[in-house]
Amino acid sequence: MSNKMLLGTLTLLLAATSAGAGEWVDLFDGKTLDGWTIHSGFAKYEVENGTILGTAVKGSPNSFLCTDKQYGDFILEFEVKCDPKLNSGVQIRSQIAEKETFFVFRGRDSEPATRRVPPDRVYGYQVEIADSERGTSGGIYDEARRAFFLAEVGDAPGATRALKNNQWNKYRIECKGSSIKTYINGIPCADLKDSMDAKGTIGLQVHGVGKDFKPYQVRWRNIRIRELDPDEVIEKLKVVVVTGGHGFEHDPFFEIFDGMKTVNYVEAVQKDHSELFEDISDWDYDVIAFYNMTQKISPKRRRNFVKLLSQGVGVVALHHTMGAYQEWPEFKRIIGAKYYTKETVEDGVTHSKGSFKHDLDVRVHVVNRNHPITKGMRDFTIHDETYKNCWFDDRNQVLLTADHPTSDETIGWVRTFRKAKVCTIQLGHDSKAYANSNYAQLIERAILWTAGKL
Repeated sequence: MSNKMLLGTLTLLLAATSAGAGEWVDLFDGKTLDGWTIHSGFAKYEVENGTILGTAVKGSPNSFLCTDKQYGDFILEFEVKCDPKLNSGVQIRSQIAEKETFFVFRGRDSEPATRRVPPDRVYGYQVEIADSERGTSGGIYDEARRAFFLAEVGDAPGATRALKNNQWNKYRIECKGSSIKTYINGIPCADLKDSMDAKGTIGLQVHGVGKDFKPYQVRWRNIRIRELDPDEVIEKLKVVVVTGGHGFEHDPFFEIFDGMKTVNYVEAVQKDHSELFEDISDWDYDVIAFYNMTQKISPKRRRNFVKLLSQGVGVVALHHTMGAYQEWPEFKRIIGAKYYTKETVEDGVTHSKGSFKHDLDVRVHVVNRNHPITKGMRDFTIHDETYKNCWFDDRNQVLLTADHPTSDETIGWVRTFRKAKVCTIQLGHDSKAYANSNYAQLIERAILWTAGKL
């Protein structure tokens, strides 16, 4: 490396270091390619009029102009203008093979597959840049490794036509933990959860051109990156807390959720009982936390709710939710229990009306200390309300029990329904129960477990 190139590289690295996490840093100074190195092929890269110009060279395989620095959690923005006949892309968190490397992975057909990567080959996540007619721009491809799209362009309006041919297009790529999201001209395109690479280089691709070769070109400008602080990288779960049909102490209850560092939540008060499930086309929640005792739920809303469970949306059912949807027998099979508000004949069996008792000190026994929700917890006493004469599914995996004479023995359990994980906790009547740190811990762990994060 020449002294001039070394000085330029050191200048760029010092600038990035001094900027610190949270600040935007230009990766291209508009004048030189300092801080960048070509790998894999021999396409031509040069600076022209404040842009990086990449030109295809006959006989060259895929080429990449890569940052010398690696990046982990960040937001990357750039503008690109690509000849529609030249497929291109931008590598993120990508690797450069130091020697011949072999990968064994499961292909799209779930069968084992092997891939050979030669020395100096760039491989890993690539955000697609292609002819707008293909509808693939913004998709996330695994270059030279799994060699298929890990996340195709989604269903957002205009996503498949977000890129405009022969125009400058603005890309935004967000890498946070295992999450990678892409946007073109402000339109969401792809959303991937994958943990293969947490850190790597950023590379600008000039794709190899085979038959009918012409020196097609691609240009980039305004390339900048903002490395993220650790607090920004925490992947918070999206939780909808369903209320309605039963009174409760609102603010003390939601203080539990306010104290959760792993959760972003919204309250969905059900005014006509179950409107949350009327339209699930834009559903964006990982977990449903029920704290309601609403009753009406139309056939359409029942189907939509079960459809969410079939998609793996988690369910946490708390306290008086055991008395919700009395006229919908399937709900008890979802949450694993039912508190009958009156004597009821169901499935040919007569069920007695349940009973309850307020303001009691109840000793809670942790009977399963190996489950992620209750691991490490000890028996505790809580001031709460008890239920008795409830129906329980004998397939429940019991976590918590009580031996109070006014309480059923089972008071906390987990189960599955379709693809959903379900946790039901009978506890939680009022602020005295909410204030118990064990109760808050149980709810947060139940959310994490039902979301598949624990």
